[in-house]
Amino acid sequence: MFTGLTSLKKFPLKAVYTFLSVTGLICITLIVFSPYIPYSIALKINDIAEDTIVSHRFIEFKTEEDSRKTEELQNNRVALIKPVFTIDENINKSIQSNIIAFFTCVKDYKEKNKNTPEYKKPAKLNFIPAKKLYYLTSLDKSALSSIEYVTIDINKKILMTGLSKIDSKNIKELFKKNTTFLDLNKDLKDILFNIIINFIRPNMVLNQAKTKAAAKEARDSIKPLTTILKEGQPIIYKGEKVTKRHIEILKALNIYGVKANVFKLAGISLTTFLLFLLLERFVYYFNFKLYVDKKYFILTYFIILLVVALARLFQLINFFPGKFSFQFIIPIPMAAMLLSIMVAPGIAMLCGALISVFVAIMYKADLFLFLYLFFANCVATFASYKKYTNSNMIFAGNIAGLFNVLMVLTTGLFQEVNDPWWFMANMGLAFLNGIVSAMIALAVLPYCESLFKIITPQKLLEFSNLNHPLLKHVLLAAPGTYQHSLMVANLAETAAESINANPIIARVGAYFHDIGKIKRPVFFSENQLSGENPHETLSPRMSKKIIFSHVKDGLELASKHKLPDIIKQFINEHHGTTLVSFFYKQVIHTEEVKNTESTKEEFRYSGSKPSFKESGIVMLADSIEAAAKSMEKPTPAKIENLINRIFKEKIDDGQLDICPLTLKEIHNIKKSFLSVFKGIFHSRLDYEEELKNIIEKSKTNGKK
Repeated sequence: MFTGLTSLKKFPLKAVYTFLSVTGLICITLIVFSPYIPYSIALKINDIAEDTIVSHRFIEFKTEEDSRKTEELQNNRVALIKPVFTIDENINKSIQSNIIAFFTCVKDYKEKNKNTPEYKKPAKLNFIPAKKLYYLTSLDKSALSSIEYVTIDINKKILMTGLSKIDSKNIKELFKKNTTFLDLNKDLKDILFNIIINFIRPNMVLNQAKTKAAAKEARDSIKPLTTILKEGQPIIYKGEKVTKRHIEILKALNIYGVKANVFKLAGISLTTFLLFLLLERFVYYFNFKLYVDKKYFILTYFIILLVVALARLFQLINFFPGKFSFQFIIPIPMAAMLLSIMVAPGIAMLCGALISVFVAIMYKADLFLFLYLFFANCVATFASYKKYTNSNMIFAGNIAGLFNVLMVLTTGLFQEVNDPWWFMANMGLAFLNGIVSAMIALAVLPYCESLFKIITPQKLLEFSNLNHPLLKHVLLAAPGTYQHSLMVANLAETAAESINANPIIARVGAYFHDIGKIKRPVFFSENQLSGENPHETLSPRMSKKIIFSHVKDGLELASKHKLPDIIKQFINEHHGTTLVSFFYKQVIHTEEVKNTESTKEEFRYSGSKPSFKESGIVMLADSIEAAAKSMEKPTPAKIENLINRIFKEKIDDGQLDICPLTLKEIHNIKKSFLSVFKGIFHSRLDYEEELKNIIEKSKTNGKK
């Protein structure tokens, strides 16, 4: 798109195209990026709100105040939790081992005191009164072991109750409870109690893990306090002072001090540039004629920008029920119809794909929306191909709408939508999309034609009306030329249809190709109704100038009546550089000509050779119609020979050198011309001759 601008010769125009191209890229990029621009509020604490700010969505979150209150409640609940103490088995084992060591010492003392009476009592036994120790050592070994067992068992039972401190009274009560059913005398009970009270110690210790677990359970039982905002609920009223809590709410909604993602903007900008570069290369390689004329690029930019802007507008619509998805009414069929008619169907297809990508990005990479728009664009392009009337365009809109309905059905089924009202609502929008797109295209088309100076088949249909003032003038001033033009138009239209060219352009071009003859109609043979030929009194060169002038006069009339440029091309190209052989031969025979080639060039039309198919068709139809009219007793064979001869002359003379007609298309044009002439010059019954034959036959039968 940008390389094409360098070919322009006028710098100001080049600058305008460059500015428009860059502006279009920037506008489309910003529109596509706009949904990704976060809504942000820049109020500060103690500011006065100028407008009421409401929540744009439902949200549940924790403010600092919520966190503080939650923490306070949880701490109060934890404070109610008492420390958890558990029995330490290691202490129990240590006490038990001390008791066992005590009885071992008693037994050892008994043995040594027995053999050595003066043996000194060990310090471990000092807590036992001598009298009671004597009693204990007087027991036999079996009784002593039984007492040891009983002592350890009673100690275990007391320790199992859990002792956080040593309370003699409490331990004594436990001792009594555990010795009530034992057959022990008072002295033995006193000894056992002394042993236990001497070795026992607190076995309850703080259990950190269980205490923490209990505290955590108590804390967790208090659910965190939260703040809830419903969609549309006011946050700050107009005139209210902004507080820290307001700022917290705005931050939670992600609408306070939020900045746009620069990397995302760069990515979308690069994507937009690459897509338009793709479009530019496509036009350069496959539609170079359009590439040279930059107004088609500006039109393409404008239509893409228009549809993308409308898609963004529909994205903002939120005042309808939730079942309506307004992306289904994005008028991409309108773009397809306008570009197909005004530029080319291939360009329409590619531009529709670009629009589909832009809109899908804008709708957060919605694949199903991309597919919907892509198919809608393709169907609209196919449906509007070679549709030249308003009714045809409306029909194309209906076809596009029906396919849109099918795509909505496909989308809903794939997304597992089970709401029939969703299908009904959005199918209605999709069908309406096709109809409204066709209506908008028909409404916008005349303005685009006028603004961009583009002639469409719809515009040409206006010039095909035989009530056009210029054609009426031809009918009155040069009736022979008028009839000739009608015949050429029929031939050209039939030929154009046979090679898939544009029949409307061919017909309109044929209507106006000879309008220059109305200035001097009698100098052209088809208008010489009286039989007088004014060329008989003129020199060949003067006659040549008059004949040649009808091209120049035609261009002047076309400009005066503001005919489109394409009609002017027909006027300028319908003779090309053909030699006016009749007057050329007159000069050769009546004058002494030294340089035949220069003289031949003098008697050639100064117009341009046909540059497009329809122009070439009109040249051939013009020559053949004029030649066929002068034939005596035309027959199909004569007409076919005439057509072949004129085609060969035009090709040999190089008149079709720059016309993009192929040999196959030329062959089809010949066949179409021949079929038309066969219909015109078919053999007719000679009623007078037939009547004479019947009379003579009846006379002969009568004589017999």
